Amino acid sequence: MLNRLSPGKRLLFYLVINIIVSALTTLLVLVIWSRFAFGGAPVIGAPAGDGAAASLSGVAINAVIGAGDLANERVLLVHEGEADVSLAGWRLRDENNNEYRFPALVLHPGAQVNLHSGAGDDTAAALFWGRLAPVWRSGERARLLDASGAEQATYTVP
Repeated sequence: MLNRLSPGKRLLFYLVINIIVSALTTLLVLVIWSRFAFGGAPVIGAPAGDGAAASLSGVAINAVIGAGDLANERVLLVHEGEADVSLAGWRLRDENNNEYRFPALVLHPGAQVNLHSGAGDDTAAALFWGRLAPVWRSGERARLLDASGAEQATYTVP
């Protein structure tokens, strides 16, 4: 069939096939990259282990970046809800009970904050734990607890 087409139409056919294959390949690479870069989807408002009601805070652990490398290790929190949320007294805890207690910080809808494991000066968008060694490792579960101790989000480090 292709042999019967004019050279111009044959070129157009191959060009369209190339575009389709390229688009599908790019989509596949992006899906795979997002899985490995950010891990599984966070569980937002997951109930606490004692069966407490789920939270509607909308604050999610979006990613743990640079796990095992103190200079780059950080946890990205994103506020996906529709109302301001005060993180005062909230805690981020790993499986070894290492715990960071958040200062008086209000997240507006759509805001995000990075919690760096190492030392530094806190800003509205970057908080620093001041640890001397990395906190996170692959397969470990991060838990975000509100001021009352209710689990608001979990994330498993890829």
